[in-house]
Amino acid sequence: MIGRFAAMVITGGALLLSACQTTADNPAIPSGQDAYNTIPIVADGQTKHIGALGPGDVLSINVLREPELSTDRITVSPTGMIQMPLVGEILVEGLTTGELNDLLTSRLGARYLRDPRIAVNLVERRARTITVEGEVQKPGIFPVADDISLLGALALAESPTEFAKADEIFVFRTVDGQQTGARFDLRQLRSGLAPDPQILPGDVVVVGYSSQRSAFQDFLRATPLLNIFTVF
Repeated sequence: MIGRFAAMVITGGALLLSACQTTADNPAIPSGQDAYNTIPIVADGQTKHIGALGPGDVLSINVLREPELSTDRITVSPTGMIQMPLVGEILVEGLTTGELNDLLTSRLGARYLRDPRIAVNLVERRARTITVEGEVQKPGIFPVADDISLLGALALAESPTEFAKADEIFVFRTVDGQQTGARFDLRQLRSGLAPDPQILPGDVVVVGYSSQRSAFQDFLRATPLLNIFTVF
């Protein structure tokens, strides 16, 4: 009797799964061509991202014959800032050491020093990471270089699971303190029909799950024979 009922349950589950193949689109998150306005193929100012400074990086700043303005170690704050005598607070996130050198030379030379000689060096770089969550084989936080693509990010997580929804690959990015996001279709990326966007350190990639998994979970929870199934 139980075996017959279990078969009926499984058959009913299969019918339910076949009836629920899509999920509602989220109009708040751009997709298609509009997604690339938020998460471009190559990030704006990509040359700045390669070797650019960021929170947690440790710098040394040497101002010739000015020991009061020099330091062997100064750490970029979580907001991307450093604090220097005379100059005050400076936003350094996104700058290279050379660009920061030029900025300090300009500011100190404008009001305080004549022909300042400054050397800015990167002493220690904080690891750059991205987060991959949702329906992937190995979700987690991964160290990355500055030039990884979305497909590369998914490969770090050992690819989406069988329950992943191919057209719900979300990328979230914080820009100027505001979180933005975009949705991509994995099938188009893999086939080359859509460009593979660049993923930057700090991005979060979330892979959605299909209605098959959602419907199956709901169905299993509604049956009295939960002990014969594995709810995942």
